[in-house]
Amino acid sequence: MKDLPSLISITSDNSRLPHHEQVRVLIEKGARFVQLRSKLLGHNELVDQVKLSSQYALQSDTILIVNDFNKVAHSVRVSGVHLGANDCNVELAREQLGDNAIIGSTVHNLEDAIKVTQLGLCNYVGLGPYRKSKTKLDLEPILSQGMIQDILEVLSDTPVFLIGGIELDDCNLVSRYGLAGLAVCSALSREGEYGNYVNDFIKQLNLEKCAVV
Repeated sequence: MKDLPSLISITSDNSRLPHHEQVRVLIEKGARFVQLRSKLLGHNELVDQVKLSSQYALQSDTILIVNDFNKVAHSVRVSGVHLGANDCNVELAREQLGDNAIIGSTVHNLEDAIKVTQLGLCNYVGLGPYRKSKTKLDLEPILSQGMIQDILEVLSDTPVFLIGGIELDDCNLVSRYGLAGLAVCSALSREGEYGNYVNDFIKQLNLEKCAVV
């Protein structure tokens, strides 16, 4: 599998746009790795949103993953799924989605990181929270710098994306920690202009990735 793009753009239930429109705009702004994340949509509505989103992703060669819902990712033509601690287990997701699917896993602590490494089934992890988030209120404890470094040592063979209240000024964390990239939701937009900062994140992250090499 080729390297993953350094920005994971995440849709939000807080936007005035439906999720499939968020995906469309994010892709138009340059995103090539998008996570559709909803905690509010019912199953049928979520499936409809993912189906519409998948068309935009296919047309632009964009990685589209569904947060939490393995069955939806299995039933609709998307790239894969991102699984939190309380979602479908990674072993079942890999069995259902196949070897070519992109599967991400959330890591909140050293124990999570060890489990991911032992299983060896994830293509990447989302590590966090880095700070308090505007879009996820039920967060685990904020990770200290020392804990981040300890976890990254365990995940040395797995691409890691930092998540949780990430802002544009945090792009330098990629070169500081040797990350694969950042996962961002609310900071991609300014009020009244959805996805406005996607390209700014991509440009800055590309500079930081060059600094890592």
